[in-house]
Amino acid sequence: MRVNVTYSVDLSEVRGLIEELLLKTEENIENLNKKFPDVQKLLQKEDEKKASEAIEECRKNLSAAAFSLYDCQNILNGYQQARLQAQQGILTEHQPPQGDLGSDEAAQRAWEEFIKMHQEGQTNEGG
Repeated sequence: MRVNVTYSVDLSEVRGLIEELLLKTEENIENLNKKFPDVQKLLQKEDEKKASEAIEECRKNLSAAAFSLYDCQNILNGYQQARLQAQQGILTEHQPPQGDLGSDEAAQRAWEEFIKMHQEGQTNEGG
């Protein structure tokens, strides 16, 4: 289940968070690339049940990669907006960015989901 969370970070940390998410995306794509040939082999062996299971795993990896890329794009758009506002002197040190990040529901959801994943990653790593 995907959920929305709100989280603020220093503007200088956003690029690092995006890079972490891109690494996770790359891992999902690599998993897909490893599993996809198995689907074809299983079909050639006429093992439809295992082929169906392998396809499901491929779909999950593809979906996770697509969500991650969508999140990265939206976070990056919010980051660019926040940098622009910071350059214009709109932001203070503790004020969250406004504009697209605050008004665009999709970008806000993507940001919130990314932060939640990042927090879970730190918790799982003992951070």
